[in-house]
Amino acid sequence: MNFISIYIWKAIYENKFYMDDKTLFFKSKSEDGGYVFSLPYGDMDYGMNIIFDYCKENGIRPNIWTSKGKRLDTFLTKYPNYDIIPERDNFDYIYKREDLANLTGKKYHSKRNHISAFSKKYNWTYEALDQTNIDEFLAFSEKWYFDRADAFDEGLAAEQKALKKILYSKEEIKFKGALIRVDGKIVAVTLGSPINSNVFDIHFEKADAEYQTAYAVINREFALRELGDYEYINREDDLGIEGLRRAKLSYKPQILLEKYSLIYKGE
Repeated sequence: MNFISIYIWKAIYENKFYMDDKTLFFKSKSEDGGYVFSLPYGDMDYGMNIIFDYCKENGIRPNIWTSKGKRLDTFLTKYPNYDIIPERDNFDYIYKREDLANLTGKKYHSKRNHISAFSKKYNWTYEALDQTNIDEFLAFSEKWYFDRADAFDEGLAAEQKALKKILYSKEEIKFKGALIRVDGKIVAVTLGSPINSNVFDIHFEKADAEYQTAYAVINREFALRELGDYEYINREDDLGIEGLRRAKLSYKPQILLEKYSLIYKGE
């Protein structure tokens, strides 16, 4: 629920928000064509009354989307008329920043080997994203999307469109990014933004298909060089993609943040 994530997916999910001096919540289009609301931030009872009234007036169901935590526990004690459904494909993978930056211990042995092999094979360099390389960063990303034309869907289309807007809105949108070059050629890019003062969120990470181990390199280098002010890195969900899930689990997340659909059972 940070700004860039909401912005990236606004076209697909029709993200909208309501805010006054007591509460904040979001409404989004759900995958079944209906709507879903975030659990209200602030005065929960006041916010839920607004949601119930709005849904009654508009003939929709007050279904809720939320993550595991104290707010969910409080909600379920107050509003028992909901079925709770875990959404495994949308669980967030959250890591200790120092784990991704240092890759110490037996559990990261294979990651260190990948990076070592990459370093022996290629003459690579690291660059932080800035005004001097934004155009190259975007050109690499555009080619990455183009090369996946057969698998291009509305999700990738929304991501591609949002990335371009974000890259040229640095004064308004705070983000960090980086790239890896091999003999001057960009082979991997990454971009993310803070969720709060303690957690950084990775939105984009792409690598050239011919340099797959570049994922391990840019993952470590970005955490090591740019994210020292943060304790945790959120690498978001796996969308239920088997290979992506396997890759994210291999980095041994500190937290697998559970997400739930709360389906209203009443009239």
